[in-house]
Amino acid sequence: MTEEKLNIKKQFYDIIKEGIAPILKSAEFKKNGNNFYAHVGELDWCINMQKDRWGFDDSSNTWQFTINIGVTWGDYAMCLFNEVCDFPLENSCPIRTRIGNFIGKEDYWFILHPNQDCSPIKDLICSILQNRVLPLLKQHQCLNDLWDLIEDNHSIHTFLIKLFHVRSKQKVFWATPIGLYMLCLATGKAKKAKSLRSKMEQRKANTSLLDKIDEMYKSRGISP
Repeated sequence: MTEEKLNIKKQFYDIIKEGIAPILKSAEFKKNGNNFYAHVGELDWCINMQKDRWGFDDSSNTWQFTINIGVTWGDYAMCLFNEVCDFPLENSCPIRTRIGNFIGKEDYWFILHPNQDCSPIKDLICSILQNRVLPLLKQHQCLNDLWDLIEDNHSIHTFLIKLFHVRSKQKVFWATPIGLYMLCLATGKAKKAKSLRSKMEQRKANTSLLDKIDEMYKSRGISP
């Protein structure tokens, strides 16, 4: 590995070690590699530092990374993966976003150059986490809380449901149809669940999975 690549790699891990990790650990997140997780109330919050899959760009001498944020809960994991993981990962969450959506830049990637001062990038990330992401965690600790953030998308043509940040009304999170369906059932919105299931079936969704979800809630006295 060249000195330039080593320097960028060091910048990346310094941003995590000196900036991201202390902030998230102070909010009781656990760390595993480039992943963080916190269980808050009924919800599991997951954060992942994603490096560009192509790695170091030799043509521009740069390396890019972004930060993904997800929300999940135990019943969702049990239905989809048949177990509740001790350390859930962001890519298994039904509700997800990228950090750029908190600053109006959608699919935003941070760019590292060899021998640069990475403090501005670190400071920006820390500011977003402290002022935008962690307040969401404090405000939304149970499944019912998530309805305060959801805009119902009746067409569902993209199979995505949009969630909004409470204060700015900026579009931040997206939920999978299965995740939304389970949220409907878990919070007593049977009519909404029935409508959503009908739309998913029209688009050839996995009906065996939907039946499995229904059976789980029926066993608790909740009828879809």
